Amino acid sequence: MKQLTSLAVVLLFAATLSAQATIKAIDAYCKTVDAIHKGNKTPELVFADTAGTNDTKSKWRKFASEKALDKFRKNSETYTIAYNWRRGGRIVASNFTLFSGSGDWAKYVYHYFRPDGTLARVESEYRTFMGDFIVIRRHYFDASGKQINGSVKFLDLTTRKPKKPEDGGVMGDDPKEVDYYKKTSKLPFAHLLKK
Repeated sequence: MKQLTSLAVVLLFAATLSAQATIKAIDAYCKTVDAIHKGNKTPELVFADTAGTNDTKSKWRKFASEKALDKFRKNSETYTIAYNWRRGGRIVASNFTLFSGSGDWAKYVYHYFRPDGTLARVESEYRTFMGDFIVIRRHYFDASGKQINGSVKFLDLTTRKPKKPEDGGVMGDDPKEVDYYKKTSKLPFAHLLKK
């Protein structure tokens, strides 16, 4: 019985070390993607959901540039925008901006994709005036799409210092509502990439 317990402890320790090594490797890879983003502040691909507030389906559209999107938004607002960067012709970063028509909340979702199109890490930042919170979530995924780690931080919207949410959490923050895509082929505008 002691041998089985010892073996279980050793296996658990080995699995923990392996997961930590994987997370470090993902973080190192994400730094290389951040370097692409920092080196080229202008996204290579810009998409927006142009559906109206009464539409039941999304209407994703590709824009030639951020300026073209801004020009479109002068006449018709878009509440979901995706800015994308590539390496070797493949999307490695897809940053979504989502916000409400009232302007009382905004959500940013940053995807880091591996060269094979699988999701390595996703970060979301939810900002709301309801309670003045920022909620930051980070999730790590292995190459098969399985989540291997995750974290959440609650911050004050103004000071960015840690802030404890009420017992009911932060209004409007539902971790199940953070849309993220485990493969570039699953991005809501993926069908427009071939055009």
